[in-house]
Amino acid sequence: MSRSNLSPIEQAVKDSINSEFDGSVPFFIIAVSGGVDSMSLLHSLYKLNISGIAAHVNYQKRGEASDKDAELVAEKAEEWGFQFELKEVNPEEARVKNFQQWARNVRYSFFRDLVTKHEADGIALAHHRDDQVETILQKLFRGAGMASWSSMDVWDGELFRPFLTVSRRQIENYAEQKGIPFRTDESNLENNFARNFLRNQWTEKLAEFFPGWKENILRVGEESQNYEDALEWIADRISDRNGIKKQLFDELEPGLQRALVLHLIKIKEPDIQISQQNLHRVSELEKLQTGKRIGITSEFSIVRDREHYKITRSTKNAFSPRILTRSSLENSEVEVGNHVLTVEQFTDPNLGNALFMDADKISWPITLRRWEEGDRLQPLGMQGHQTVAEHLTNRKVSAVNKEKVLVIESFEETICALIFPPIKNQLSRGTISELVKCDSETKWYLRTK
Repeated sequence: MSRSNLSPIEQAVKDSINSEFDGSVPFFIIAVSGGVDSMSLLHSLYKLNISGIAAHVNYQKRGEASDKDAELVAEKAEEWGFQFELKEVNPEEARVKNFQQWARNVRYSFFRDLVTKHEADGIALAHHRDDQVETILQKLFRGAGMASWSSMDVWDGELFRPFLTVSRRQIENYAEQKGIPFRTDESNLENNFARNFLRNQWTEKLAEFFPGWKENILRVGEESQNYEDALEWIADRISDRNGIKKQLFDELEPGLQRALVLHLIKIKEPDIQISQQNLHRVSELEKLQTGKRIGITSEFSIVRDREHYKITRSTKNAFSPRILTRSSLENSEVEVGNHVLTVEQFTDPNLGNALFMDADKISWPITLRRWEEGDRLQPLGMQGHQTVAEHLTNRKVSAVNKEKVLVIESFEETICALIFPPIKNQLSRGTISELVKCDSETKWYLRTK
């Protein structure tokens, strides 16, 4: 198809393929939900004669509406000459998880299995420029450092995102002009998840006050990559096969030392979150004796080895998040590490060193996980919120014990309680949120001890 016959959307896809695949014709697993973005991607690949397999996950969360999504994708895939692969998920399984994260894991596992099965070149996704902006914003709002502000790539060796140069409005116009059918998931119009809130209530209004703000946010992502490249350049020059050269590292400014340590740990564990307080422990390295170490997280430490520092990893204190349903806890004790949780009828309990929360005020299921930088809660007796990092400092939890602190998070991603190791001269083993405190109306409570 000649350039003059292509729409701007189709041309953007063609340019991305030519740029990333050196003129060869790739074969994709195409993620198609049935929404306007993914249906437009499928149609544009059809117009460009790019073959692939349309892959759809039916979570069966919306009953008949979910089935109609799958039917539309299957119908159009056949009409446009694509193979179709469907994965159906039991909605009961979805109910006991943090749905968004669980659903993401399910579909990417499905797509990757198809890549292996069909020897595909990669997974084609309909992420567009507005998704890019929202992704960077969420990282900023959650307190992630500059190294984490980077944007998504058009092609990262596995995921192909040819729409990153076009906006949601352009895609919607393309679908209208070409008569592309699609379905709207009405749950995306609800604001109970962070991305939906940004998309539905926040981002569009910003244009009235800050024209061109989206382009400015995208430039933040670009600058983040420059920052990452600079850290990589410095790390290469102060390291050798034995580790980080002590003399050269000690000569760096403290802020750069912290940035380099974070950069090197993220190479090993990209999604790790490290508190600023723990990163500041890097300043202790200069006086560290040979053979001694400082802990940066529960997994990572830095060891002094004569004239080098070595970042070491241990799985000894690793903790995997646990998701617990109310039914699994009612009148039954569940052990998670050193903690025991149960849901019981309220009988005016003797508090002791246990934590009690009103079970009916909690959105179930709950997740028990390590706390992360940016987590916030409303401590018992407070009207406002406080960061977990600040609260732990106020409670005089040591830096070592901070890494062992767990949070109880509701399905709505609200922190209901913190659980931490014993604190000298303090009876309580944690803090509950004002939002889930027991009162005269409490009938059932969640207890942890």
